[in-house]
Parts: sequence; C-alpha cells; structure tokens
Amino acid sequence: MSAPILLCAAYGGGHVNACLPVAIAMAQKGWTVHFLALTTAYEKARHSRLQVWQARDLVADGEEEILDLGSEIAGEVPDHGPVSAQETYAYHGLGFHDLITQLGREKAEARYRERGRVAFEHGELARRIIAQVRPDIVLTTNSPRAEKAIIDTAQLQGIPAVVLNDTLASESNHWLHDPDYADRICVLSGPVRDVLIRSGHNPSKIVVTGNPAFASAAELRKDRAASSGSGSRRVLYASQPLPAEDAEHKQRVITELHRIAAKREDLELRVRLHPNEQARAAAGPTLAEDLLAADIVITHGSTVGIEAALAGIPVVLQMGSQIARQCRFEEYGIAMANEDVTELEMAIDRALALGVASQFSMPANSLGNVAAVLEEMIDYR
Repeated sequence: MSAPILLCAAYGGGHVNACLPVAIAMAQKGWTVHFLALTTAYEKARHSRLQVWQARDLVADGEEEILDLGSEIAGEVPDHGPVSAQETYAYHGLGFHDLITQLGREKAEARYRERGRVAFEHGELARRIIAQVRPDIVLTTNSPRAEKAIIDTAQLQGIPAVVLNDTLASESNHWLHDPDYADRICVLSGPVRDVLIRSGHNPSKIVVTGNPAFASAAELRKDRAASSGSGSRRVLYASQPLPAEDAEHKQRVITELHRIAAKREDLELRVRLHPNEQARAAAGPTLAEDLLAADIVITHGSTVGIEAALAGIPVVLQMGSQIARQCRFEEYGIAMANEDVTELEMAIDRALALGVASQFSMPANSLGNVAAVLEEMIDYR
C-alpha cells in the first residue's frame, strides 16, 4: 500500500498551532503531507519540511483575471506585511470569483460590500487544492470559509474529513453543530463532546483527543506548582480585539482593573495585548512566561483563558461582551463568570480563594490521539 496522502489546511494563530504539529507527526510516520497555509499561517508553516501551499499556488499561469479581481477588491497591500500582496490578491480573487460564479457580479459585489472577506465561501479554492493534491484524507480546524469549504468538498467527493476543533463548541460556529458535518471531530474535553452530541452528532464521531496547541499547558501546571511562592498575587488581563459596540465596555474593565491594582498592595496587574493589538516587532514576555507568573487570569473569552485553566490558573470571564456570551467558559468549568464590572474585585478574590478551573484538563498525548484518529480513518476506509 502506498503512503496515505494527507491534506491539512489552517488559518493562522491557534489554528495553525493545532494542525501543524499533527501534519509534521504524520509526515514522520511516512505519510505524504500537504499543508495549505492560509493567510498568516504561512509564516509558521514555511519553516516545516512539508509541502506547503498558499492560495497563490492555486492560480495558474494565464489566470491574471483572478489576481486582478483580488487587487480590485483588496486595494493596495504592503508587501512587507504579514501576508504578501500576491497572496492577498490570490486569496481575495479566488474568493470573489467563487462569489461571482454563484451569484453573478452585481450580487457578489453587494455581498462583499456588506460583509467583506467574511462573504467568501471558498468552494473554488477548496476544489482546486483537492484536485491538485488528491488526498486520501483531509484535516482542518473548526474555522469557517476555506477550512470549512475543504471539509465540505472532501465529504462531497467521498474523502474522509476530520476536524480538529481547537477550542470549544461555540454556537457562533453553527456549522460545527450540523450532525452531518465532517466524519470525525476531535475535541478538547468531555464537556465539549457532550455539547456536540446534544446537537445531534453520532457519539462515535466525536473523539476526545485534546489539542496539540495546548500540550505545553500540563507541563506549565507542574512548573507553576514548583515555583509557587508568597508575595503579591499577579492578575493577568488577557486583552483581545472586541467588536466596536463593546469598546466602551472593554475600557471600563481595564479602568476598573487599574483602579483595583492601585488600591490593593496584594495585587499586581499585568495587561497582555493580543497579537493583533500591538506592533509586529513589539517585545515582551511570552505567553508561557506570563502564565507561569500569573495567579489569576481575567478574559472576555480569549483562548488564553483556556490555556490558563489547563495550567491550573483560576480564570474570571468578564461578561458584557458578545464574545463572552458566545464562548460560555463557565459552562465548561473553565472560568467563573462575573456579570457586573463593579463587582470584578470581589470576583477576583472569590476565584483566588476557590481556585476556580484548577481541575479543568484535557487528555495527555493529544498529538498521538489525533494521529490515531487519522490512522483509524484510513484503516476504516
């Protein structure tokens, strides 16, 4: 039997961090692995020894109209940014061309004006990469657009499709709750599996594997236990971009945290900016360093909260934003929810006293667990 061909696809951030270790592990097992690195994922994936693809690799010579479409709607793009101009034009061009094919030019333009690149369904991109690679199996995370399109296209063509759900089962990811979506879904923990089964999925489809992107959290739990000491308690605020309508709420939270830290000698505040909130070259502690030093984490719904809980750190989910309402950390045992910003100080004290989320965990060897699911799917086929 020839080596199985695996197509992985992921956007940047936590998505590529979850998928790329699995892709590398399968290549080490002798599989032929292709990795479609979408947008900012390329910067990380290009250092692997995998066959790495981008959207621009799917635009053939002589298809200048695709790049022209992308340039038309994306506008001027600096080549020194996190995504090159050529890749941006290819990604937007394929997405917009797909919309035009579905809706016609006028309706496609209206849809794009209304929703921006969120309007892209990327069926054309998915069909092109699958035709080029001809995979035996595909793996993506739970992202919409191109990742979802690859799962959908693979299923239509009878190719086993596996989703590595890299966080929870938010209702905003409505496609994940479709009982017919994907052939296997790998999830972080038992409570996430329960949510998807309640949505109608066959229990045999939902496998608790953990997430390789969070694999270092268990070790961090041990490191924190070894380094725990006395002194002031360190409060880590995990900032993140919020919708414009939540900007005032976010500022109230930050102001309240600074007020609490200013009056409490026993509390020390550290504000950690999201990568999208700071200059690319900005230096500072790594996330692991921040978590090692933290005694409690405050979040609106950032994945930093999940990693903190896995590391045994109490987490407070500050309600009041759209993201906080969607992530539902408190329902998974990750965090204590605080409704009123004026009661944040009491919530911090209560969480520190109770050690909320210190028992939250995922299975060991998440990388091996996901690999086993892929191998089982190929054997099953």
